[in-house]
Amino acid sequence: MFAALKIADKVIVRTALAAAIAMMVSMTLISFYQVITRFVFEQPSTWSEVTARAINIWMIYLGLAAACRTGALMAVDTLMIRLTGRLRTILLVMVSSITIGILLTMTWYGWDMAGRVRFQSLAGIQNPFDGGTVSISWMYAALPIGSLIAAIAVLARTIEEIHALTTGSADPAGEASALSRPIQEV
Repeated sequence: MFAALKIADKVIVRTALAAAIAMMVSMTLISFYQVITRFVFEQPSTWSEVTARAINIWMIYLGLAAACRTGALMAVDTLMIRLTGRLRTILLVMVSSITIGILLTMTWYGWDMAGRVRFQSLAGIQNPFDGGTVSISWMYAALPIGSLIAAIAVLARTIEEIHALTTGSADPAGEASALSRPIQEV
């Protein structure tokens, strides 16, 4: 089971990170296009600002998964480093449980919100396939999808940390070797 979670985690987090990076590039290009059309040609684009905002939201929530997986989020780990053995494992499980609980709550309410706004449309954007409007729920869907992927990442990281603590593969400073992995290895 842990091998399947590890493979799924690796694929999901890498895909989310690659998508977030691609979104950052596209958001930058679209924002540059917006500036050029607005200030150089004095004919502001109607779609670029809304599109850049939607891409930014998706980028943030997909990047959250990679940040959770690598431990790149800000943490106050003074207590975690000072504790050893069973107490450290208990604190780790408590913190991870609270984090996963918050992320799953965000998933639940984000899904509900995306469903509630499905009849509203994004201003200035037309569907390229049928010329109709684009539902704003596509923008709101970033919250539940990104939060769910981040919850999976936190679970995988927690299991990895517990494994490192129970097998004794933690370094002398008190941090497990898997914990300090840079984001490039995701």
